[in-house]
Amino acid sequence: MMMRTMRLLEAAAGLAAVLVAVAPVTSQDRPSYELPAIEVSVLQNALHQTAISLYELPSYWKLAGDLHKQAADALPRNDAEQFFGFNRAAVLYFHAGEFVDARRSMEDAAQVAVATGDMYVAANTYVDAAFIAIAEGYAGKKREFVSEARGLADSDWVTPEERAEILARIEGAPAGPASARVALAVRLGSPMTLAAD
Repeated sequence: MMMRTMRLLEAAAGLAAVLVAVAPVTSQDRPSYELPAIEVSVLQNALHQTAISLYELPSYWKLAGDLHKQAADALPRNDAEQFFGFNRAAVLYFHAGEFVDARRSMEDAAQVAVATGDMYVAANTYVDAAFIAIAEGYAGKKREFVSEARGLADSDWVTPEERAEILARIEGAPAGPASARVALAVRLGSPMTLAAD
């Protein structure tokens, strides 16, 4: 009888502890919680690896782009690792014919490059975004991205040689959607070759 009473008391104490742990608290008492970096990193790597495994299947390039974008979105805003996810997503979306998603992801990649201080990469990424806007037929965005790229090219953080390269890309911009698609396909490479990078 004593043993049974002890088990009942232990069960009651355990239940009380659970109820106290899940009892509602006021918002000011509620602790904020962020995922530990290691959990985010594992999730991000799993998403990237799954995406990379789809590169050889053109019908899955949009899905692979979605996975890279999701991995980038899981990181803190402007984390340097976001560039990889957004840039890869843009390339895959472009090759899948999803120009709106490609343009937006390339713009996100450029913004991360600016935030992390790589003005040369940021400027070139904005030029890539401008080419996608041309391929999409979105002249307003093309002008916006070219303006961003020119501004970054004038930065003190860009060497004269890098500036000349960026400006030459801008000046040599394709005139129409078809030529923009060809120029981007050459520059960005095929998703089938990206897995080796």
